[in-house]
Amino acid sequence: GGSKDKTRQEMQSPLTNNDVGVDPDYIPPPKLNGKIIKPNKYPACQSIHQMYYECSLVTEASFGKFVNRCGGLKERLDECNVREQNIVRKAKLAESKERKAIIEQRMEAIEIRVAAKLAGKGDPGKEEPKKGWFFGI
Repeated sequence: GGSKDKTRQEMQSPLTNNDVGVDPDYIPPPKLNGKIIKPNKYPACQSIHQMYYECSLVTEASFGKFVNRCGGLKERLDECNVREQNIVRKAKLAESKERKAIIEQRMEAIEIRVAAKLAGKGDPGKEEPKKGWFFGI
């Protein structure tokens, strides 16, 4: 029986040992009534989020959530999340417009440089290679 236990220990993943591969700063996710609840994406809606999960996982966990007793809180949470999402979306849209303007300016500068090079392409010093040298076309 002793040799079996030894092989099981050797086969154990290094991540389960405490000295190797374990993050000392790891904080397990918050649980409510034994179920993991992820924090809300938008901090402004955290209070409604907490109230909704208190309702659906604790006070109305057995029956009330199936007859929509937490529906009003869910609607408030969804409205809050949509409102916050729109704020973030508008900010990102403004940022992307600024970026697009910068990219367009850079592209115009590149086009001007390329046009200038093409205009001065009749250099006697640089001879253009003959076309079709590869396939003889």
